[in-house]
Amino acid sequence: MRLVVKLLVLCLTVGAFQSCVSKKKYDELEAAKAATDQALAETQAQVKTLSEEKDALAAEMESEKTRLNGEISSIKSDLDATKSQVAQVEEKLQMTEKELTALKEQIDGVFNAYSGSGMSLEDRDGRLYVVTGSKLRYNSGSSRLSKEEREAVDALAEVLKATPAAKIMIEGHTDNVPFKAGMGDNWDLSYRRAKAVVTRLIKKGVEPGQLSIAGRGDSMPAADNGTSEGKAENRRTVIVPNPDLGVLKGN
Repeated sequence: MRLVVKLLVLCLTVGAFQSCVSKKKYDELEAAKAATDQALAETQAQVKTLSEEKDALAAEMESEKTRLNGEISSIKSDLDATKSQVAQVEEKLQMTEKELTALKEQIDGVFNAYSGSGMSLEDRDGRLYVVTGSKLRYNSGSSRLSKEEREAVDALAEVLKATPAAKIMIEGHTDNVPFKAGMGDNWDLSYRRAKAVVTRLIKKGVEPGQLSIAGRGDSMPAADNGTSEGKAENRRTVIVPNPDLGVLKGN
């Protein structure tokens, strides 16, 4: 009987021990499952976030592609417009060169017909100048034309009256000697010298619309102002053909 009781106690103890071990294992498995579920949930959340970021990036890239395509199209349009403008400018330059050549030939013809006037046409640094046999020079500080200079201007008037389409600009120049206080300056003097020639031309019958005036002061010396001869050379009036070349069509 005592042996039976001992065996019974032993069985109960073993059963209780086994029950404790199974409960502990269960709890560990439950904890592991919970951790796994949490990790899975976090992973799914990260995957969702990455997917959303991927979609947003794709949309942004598509928008940027559209913007760049628009800019490229705009640049192409601007380039085409620039090419068109360059072509117009080149055409204008060609027209200008042709017109200047035609004008030079016309004035050459006029002066050849009036060779007795003592005037000729010269090309200086790309500009056309009318040169008189009697150079229009002045005393220091003066804008008065001499008798010989008035005769040269009168001859020019006959040429201009014979070619009413011709237009000229009268440029007045001075040396670098400054004026005394209250007497104006070299800009005023250069203008008065040019105006004296224009006044004489109009008096001799030239249409005012054929003439224009420019006072250059002492800004464009023809000779060295360091010598008396150079100063005398710079006190001058220059006659420059002044063609109206017009503008491009559509401007």
